[in-house]
Amino acid sequence: MKRQTRALLGRLVAAALTPLLGVVALWRRVVGTANAHGEPRSVLLVRLDLMGDIVNGLSSAHAARRRWPRAHIAFMAPPQWRAIVDRCSAVDETIALDPAAVTHWPAGLDPRRWGQLLRALVSLRARRFDLAVSIYGQIAGTVVALSGARERRGYRGEAPRFSFDRSFDGKRRNGGPHETELATRLVDGDRSPWRTIDRTDDLATPEVLAGIGRPLVVAHAGAAHGDAKRWREEHWERALAELAAGGATVALVGLAGDRALARRLQGSVHNLIDLTGETSLETLMGTLQAADLVISTDSGPAHLARALGTRVVALHGPTDAALHGPGDPACAALRVDMPCGPCYDFRRVATCQFGDTLCMEWLDPSRVVGAARSMLAI
Repeated sequence: MKRQTRALLGRLVAAALTPLLGVVALWRRVVGTANAHGEPRSVLLVRLDLMGDIVNGLSSAHAARRRWPRAHIAFMAPPQWRAIVDRCSAVDETIALDPAAVTHWPAGLDPRRWGQLLRALVSLRARRFDLAVSIYGQIAGTVVALSGARERRGYRGEAPRFSFDRSFDGKRRNGGPHETELATRLVDGDRSPWRTIDRTDDLATPEVLAGIGRPLVVAHAGAAHGDAKRWREEHWERALAELAAGGATVALVGLAGDRALARRLQGSVHNLIDLTGETSLETLMGTLQAADLVISTDSGPAHLARALGTRVVALHGPTDAALHGPGDPACAALRVDMPCGPCYDFRRVATCQFGDTLCMEWLDPSRVVGAARSMLAI
């Protein structure tokens, strides 16, 4: 019900903004926009969503830095992901904006939240960026439309009509280009490096990892955006026990709600280090960077590990590995081909319409162990 309410509010806001944006577009066409075709001195990139989405969106910052090396590049993201954006060398400035403050129920009924959002937009317009780019999403597109930038870009259909001066063809779809490629297309046709989080010399790791045996395998079993992405606990137990028996040290990361798996593994996995619910975002990044391999569901930490330069074995079920996978050829994305999949359609969290998630059930632990051993040479 909450998601339906948010979708309805989004359509109402888009309908209300369209006439205004049409007038603005006409005015911009009549008077012209300064620097619309020159090299921008300031660039605003907007991506407002989950951890993995922000990580993939950072490819646009590297593309912008390559194309306009002298430009000031700002990246707008929700405040909880600032620590990630701050560690991207291509970004000069992180601008925090929390769309959940007005899109989540019942917070959106608080007029003070709307007042804060309005003040943020007024402040943004005063910056007069030369170029503003909506990397993905209706909210990001609307922010760019209202940014006052001299040139506004985004994918056609991802914002109210008349939002962009330059609209691009393309959309996120199963079988389509990878998320990072879709982000860079808006700025530069060339693909950015897979390692996009590179200010990491001072990242701290939990003390418990000091002096551990190698290789270190970090496992992440959580999935904040849909339970259909989860792998069975029995599968995790078998795979991690085999890797530990082969000499690997295994560390578990995740939210406090993932501790049930840790309790299950205590008696069957040697050299197990339980970090679930114990890491901040900074120490999570440090742990992922310290790992020799990360095994994860299709979730934020999988993308974060790849962006930190760590090899990843990603486990896919309802989501398309070509679009949502690690992408980097040094990593691996495993899934089981099913007639009904990949079925994730971007409109809701990942759920199975049949209620059995066989795409994850039939992903055999032996495949995961084989991929991990090949990458670790053990």
